[in-house]
Amino acid sequence: MKIVIAALFLTIPLFWSKTFGHHGQVGAPILYKADDLVILEGELIDIFWRFPHVRFGLSVQTNDAEETVWELEWGIPNVLEGQGITTDFFQVGDPIKAAGHIALRDDRSLGLLHLLLPNGQEFAPRGRALLWSSERVQTIEQEYDPSEVEAAKQTAKGLFRVWSSTKLPTQVDAAHNFDHLLTPVGQQALAAWDPVKHPVLECVPRGMPARMLAGPIEFLDGGEQITIKSIWWGGQRIIHLESEDAPAGAEHTRLGYSKGSWDGDALVVETTHVDWPYFDRRGTPQSDQMEFVERFEMSADETRMEYILTGTDPVAFTEPVTVKTDWVWTPGREVYTSDCVLWDGK
Repeated sequence: MKIVIAALFLTIPLFWSKTFGHHGQVGAPILYKADDLVILEGELIDIFWRFPHVRFGLSVQTNDAEETVWELEWGIPNVLEGQGITTDFFQVGDPIKAAGHIALRDDRSLGLLHLLLPNGQEFAPRGRALLWSSERVQTIEQEYDPSEVEAAKQTAKGLFRVWSSTKLPTQVDAAHNFDHLLTPVGQQALAAWDPVKHPVLECVPRGMPARMLAGPIEFLDGGEQITIKSIWWGGQRIIHLESEDAPAGAEHTRLGYSKGSWDGDALVVETTHVDWPYFDRRGTPQSDQMEFVERFEMSADETRMEYILTGTDPVAFTEPVTVKTDWVWTPGREVYTSDCVLWDGK
């Protein structure tokens, strides 16, 4: 049994938000100096369009003519692209204005809330008033090629299709608070949680169950196994059908060992051997004794999928904990990812 709190419980998977920052809602007081809105003006010197999120390098001249390079943190690449925002909007050398909150982890990293382009258009989250411009950059609702949509409808079979979650992970977390079910060990681990020190900032892939509550997924039929494809880096999740328990000597990993079986058209998955320190993005801890049972079940018209996850962990929780959410079928959507690369432009 792994029970070393310092090693097990000092990192955290990250929030997903309408601003789609990889480590949380831009401006969230838990991760940013949210009391102060910082405004920067300078020259765009780098465009880093990669996971875990888009980053810009901004050269700012100080009053004594010295250069300071800032990292501007923005959204997830494929989410931005789905809104019609691509690298074509930006050119190295552009003079821009930026406003946002400084990250607690780095005093030269700014979580973007506003970005003014040379053409006078301004990026800002929907519902947030513009700072400098009367013209907001218009995003689009993601659309899919009609021929690809039709092809997806013709080839869909059972769960084997692309699904998109109907709720943000932060919304799922808000509906499921398990603090009152923590054991003394779990309470101690939660008290030690530091949201600024988390693995995703170092490009460590997400583990279970956080991996299942962020972004679209696709079920791929491999005969004796099912692959659950995710937008997140670090390999895909494998479900072993009708298998025995994990083989003797199996190591604990971020995603654990999963075996699945069919209950009619519903897929039931049991997972053990998980080595990931947090149950959710609120810092709720879990130990290496956590075991999951998941149930994926489609609606009668096959357009929605109910997801129920139950976790049992005698070290962290006094009783089993359950999360419920649902997904919608998005024919024509593609699930793709890229390697996570840290930006080192400063």
